[in-house]
Amino acid sequence: MAEDNVILVTFEEESKAYQAASVLKQADVEGRIVLQAIAIVQRTEDGTLRVKEGEVDDFPVATWTATAIGAATGGLIGLTLGVLGAPLGLLLGGAWGTLLGSLIDLDALAEEESVLATMARAIQPGTTALIAGVTEPTTEVVDTEMERLGGVIIRRPVAEVEAELAAAEEATRAAEEEARRKLREERKPGLKEKAQQKLDELKARLGSS
Repeated sequence: MAEDNVILVTFEEESKAYQAASVLKQADVEGRIVLQAIAIVQRTEDGTLRVKEGEVDDFPVATWTATAIGAATGGLIGLTLGVLGAPLGLLLGGAWGTLLGSLIDLDALAEEESVLATMARAIQPGTTALIAGVTEPTTEVVDTEMERLGGVIIRRPVAEVEAELAAAEEATRAAEEEARRKLREERKPGLKEKAQQKLDELKARLGSS
């Protein structure tokens, strides 16, 4: 039975990622897999994720972009790129990571590390990666071709990735709500002081009249 998966394949050589994209496209044409969406990504030395999206044949000469990540690809891969493009400190730890961990069903993930965190950590500075949504009758096709090119594969079911993306969205919303709550709490003392000041001024005017 064919399975819908998200695969991330990392390469030391940028050119190998382009070759891998062409290989997957050919496998799709031959009916060995169904290629849903694909992008080439790279993390710069400062931690920024940049991406090439669009037609596979254009990847070698296409322009890298670090803004609006995932906008062109859209769908599941685009959403995943949007999260992977977040600062690594937020994705792998801190308040965001804590919230994400609390919202994800760890049992459903077999107590493995977060899928998104695993993918983010795999894309090290100077590394080029291919990320794609594929329907695979068997994992052998992709595994054989990617390993032949020296790629390191991470594969996760679409359902798991979607669950984490939903959790990430919820975590972001919860973090924003918490930030707004803290801001309101911080404002309250100031508002109280201003109200008391106005009251004192009113009493002073009434007393002098």
